[in-house]
Amino acid sequence: MHTLDWDDIRHFIEVVQSGSATQAAARLGVNHSTVYRRISALESRLGKTLFERSSNRWVITPLGERIIGYAESMAEDANNIERQIMADSLELSGSLRITAADHCIEKLIAPVISKFIKRYPEINLEVLASPDELNLAAREADIALRGTNEPPPNLVGKCIAHIGYAIYGTQELASQVKLNPDADDIPCITWIGDGHSRPQWIEKDFSNSHHIYRASSMSAILSLAREGMGVAQLACILGDTEPLLQRIPTKHVEPGTGLWVLSHVDLRTTARVRILRDFIVEELGQKRDLIEGRHS
Repeated sequence: MHTLDWDDIRHFIEVVQSGSATQAAARLGVNHSTVYRRISALESRLGKTLFERSSNRWVITPLGERIIGYAESMAEDANNIERQIMADSLELSGSLRITAADHCIEKLIAPVISKFIKRYPEINLEVLASPDELNLAAREADIALRGTNEPPPNLVGKCIAHIGYAIYGTQELASQVKLNPDADDIPCITWIGDGHSRPQWIEKDFSNSHHIYRASSMSAILSLAREGMGVAQLACILGDTEPLLQRIPTKHVEPGTGLWVLSHVDLRTTARVRILRDFIVEELGQKRDLIEGRHS
């Protein structure tokens, strides 16, 4: 068998992901005839057919399905090589802005960027702690760590994990709930943004509570919960790492969103943006169990 060509493999992956040669050509920025030629060359080298072709869609063959995983691994290896090469280029200098909520910076971003700047000392980082979603299109930031299920179409990135939530309180409050789940003296802490309503986790598990305290940030809610002022729904990355708090079993916890590392599509070929984004994805991927609330 002849040596496989990486460009052929890359076109094969794109057709699988796109579903047609035309869409693959558009995403790769080439003519559709180039895609046909690349796939035909790969099939010729393999001596096997990878797609059943039709006028509007290409259907992958069983052989294609068996080898796509290997092809994607090759692509990841190629990307790693490219990042290492780019690390020696002059593009890995200058400034970068990263934004996230303040509690995410403390628990997730700060340890990552500490490692990053040791590896790439020529990059100057600006860390923007903001409860609001800064406009990446307006270059208010280059990279964002954001909780969402549907990133805007003008942003690219990767979902690291699905944010897990639980109800937390001090040991004293946890003992009160355990002894008398229906007690009317269990205070609760929630968002000011909830207005005068009671969120579902309060309605379903602490409906008799007479005291609802509200705060304007997750950090403030965490501080109040640490002081024993009430029970609160917290992201597990916060609650599980706080020694003064413990989980309180409840019937209802509101669902979380995906945790994404995002940058604007126009910056996808900017080396320092790609390097930092991939670095964050790799580092935070190692904390997926903690982020999703799977603790022992």
